Formats: sequence, C-alpha cells, structure tokens
Amino acid sequence: MLHQLKKLPALLLSSALLTTLTPIAPANSQVPTSARQLHINSTQSQKLSASNLLAENTKSSVVRVVIGCNVKAYLPKNGKIYNLKKMIGHGSGFFVNSNGYIVTNAHVTNLTTEECQEYFLQELAIKLKDDGEDLDAVLQQLKWIEAKPIYQVKLPNGESLPFQILKSGAVIGEGKDVSIIKINMRNAPVLKLADSSKVQVLDKVIAVGYPGLIETSNIFDKKSLLEATFTSGEISALKTLKDNIPVIQVSAPAAPGNSGGPVLNEQGEVIGIVTFGPHESNSYVFVFTSNTIQEFLTSLGVTNEQGLINQKYNEGLQLYNQGQYARALQIFQLVKRLFPYHSEVDKFIQQSIQIISSL
Repeated sequence: MLHQLKKLPALLLSSALLTTLTPIAPANSQVPTSARQLHINSTQSQKLSASNLLAENTKSSVVRVVIGCNVKAYLPKNGKIYNLKKMIGHGSGFFVNSNGYIVTNAHVTNLTTEECQEYFLQELAIKLKDDGEDLDAVLQQLKWIEAKPIYQVKLPNGESLPFQILKSGAVIGEGKDVSIIKINMRNAPVLKLADSSKVQVLDKVIAVGYPGLIETSNIFDKKSLLEATFTSGEISALKTLKDNIPVIQVSAPAAPGNSGGPVLNEQGEVIGIVTFGPHESNSYVFVFTSNTIQEFLTSLGVTNEQGLINQKYNEGLQLYNQGQYARALQIFQLVKRLFPYHSEVDKFIQQSIQIISSL
C-alpha cells in the first residue's frame, strides 16, 4: 500500500534485472578456435554489471508485508455463524537486522480489530441480504466470536511467516509513518541504512518493492508475484512536513503496493522508504528517511548490521563474475545451508553446476 495526498493509499515499483552466463567450451574441445573465442567473448559480455550486482544483493532482502482479517460472528436470530478470513492489502518492507527485524510503513501494518469488524460488516451485509435479513435490523444482535487482524510477511522465495509489530508510528499528518516488525528467522540478508542527512538533490536513487498491479492482475504467472521490481530516478527535493518530520522527494516511479519498500543510493544503502505520493499520478513520491527509521531501531535496541549471509553471497557473486565457478558454487551452497529462504541463490547454484559440467 502507499499513501496518496488525499486518501493516502500505498505504493510499489517496477523493473527486474536477471542475467545468465553461457558455458565456456573446454580447452580441449573440437570447437574451432575462432568459434570458441567468440563463445568466451559472448559469455564475458553477459557478466553481471555493477547495477546487476546491486540488484542481486538486494532482492532477497525485500519482502511483501500482507495484512488481513479473521472475523467470526454469531446471529442468534437464524442460528448462523458468519465468518471472514481474507487478506485485504499489502505493502513492502526490508530486513534491517539478520534476526528477522523488518522495516515498513505504519500505515501498512496499523490494522485494528475495529477496522476488521467494519470490513466484515460490509461483507456481511451482502450475505445477510441473501438470507433475507437486513444488517441494520440485526446489528445489535450480533455476537462477536472472533475479530483479529492477520499479519504475514511473504518472502521472495514464496514462504509466508507471521509477524509481530514491535513499534509503530502513525499515518501521514499524525506522526512518523514507520513500523518495525519481526518474524521468527535467523541469518536474514540485511540492507544497510545510509545517513539520510548527507543526501543531496539530483543524487541517483533506486526504489524497490512489489507493484500491486502484478498481484491483482491475472495476466502474470506466480513467479512474477515473488520478484521484487526496481525503478530508478533522482532526488527531486528535500522537504519537511508540518510536524517537523523530514521527507525526501524522489522521481523514481512507484505504485500502490510499494509503501514501506526501500529507496537505495548508488551504493545499495537505504536512504528511506516509499511512503506517499500525489492522488492521481506516480510521477514522484515522498520517502520517510533512513535517519527516522534509525530512531525507531535505537528505541528498540536493534542494530542495523549486515551478517554472514550478506558477506558470503556477495563473495559468491564476485567469484562467479570472475569465472571462478567451482569456488563460487561452494559459497552459494553454504549460503543455501545457512539461509534456505534465499530467493536467488538456487539460480546461481544451478548455473554454476551447468557451467562447470561443460568445462
């Protein structure tokens, strides 16, 4: 989700970077020298660029934050139990600590029991009409059996895990729109926070998240739902809200669903999270800063440190890019053992094996 200036809904982003390498012919192959050299040159030309490496080091750290409602109510008049269990919205987020701590927006996570009841009543009115009842007439008779929000983090590899809210601010105009949540996890790949006080107008930025259009449309396959998307732009302006909260205006396109997704500098560090934008345009968005995020982390005693997974996965990518596929394979397999949820490492394991077997 992403807040807009009027109703303030949520945002997401687009563009993916995938690169594969073609196996190099073995030295004793019967392929003519000129053809073998052409094959090698072709392989080298497809090596991961600096931008590709940034994307590969980011994808597994960015998650979908999904909210829903689980509501049951009993109507004595007809003896029926009505229930609703449904996911009703999502935003984006990212790992800020390897022990499962995630940053997103408060407006993504702040769903109350009362709001679930209200959502349920909208659905219930339709069901009651089918049963010949009127909601207004029987509303006072309803006996609430259960009414609670559902909180889930969907990882890029397809796994879903429940989360708890550790600290949450407030929506735009009411406070700092930041939420720190946690899932039960170790060795998660972390994105490093930058010092947002040092950013400048026209610095290059990259926004990452999950466009809602891809989730709601039926024209994309399931794999596309799991693939974080990237857009690029620049810092357009440095602004301050009326409550003295700093925000960064960026030109990187974003769409509903990207709220809480990280905005990166050219070093792959987070300068803030996508939070809100204009009512009927995605030409620019506003970002709550990394220094505001750091305030929340400090109050919880949570450190923003990258761990072994970040180190080893990047090491594997560098070796892979240098053509040292056997050593890269060992590193990628270690990453897989330490963090089975990693969404990208299987791809490089398989490609490394294929290239080694062809040498």
